[in-house]
Amino acid sequence: MKYVYMVMDSRAQFDIDRAAVLECCGNKQPSWHSLRRDWGDQGAVLVRFRLVNSDMATDPEVVGVIH
Repeated sequence: MKYVYMVMDSRAQFDIDRAAVLECCGNKQPSWHSLRRDWGDQGAVLVRFRLVNSDMATDPEVVGVIH
């Protein structure tokens, strides 16, 4: 299965439809070190979306909160 990773604001933990995308990270999960450096102390969340037919992202899943 292929995924696309996005950094979203803290609302993604509770209501992903209302959360804002802060950064699209592509199809490889970024390192937690780089995520903490760029988004730490902002309550951002790493979310992955499953790719369907290489053009549509579905089934969002919170991977973790960036501290």
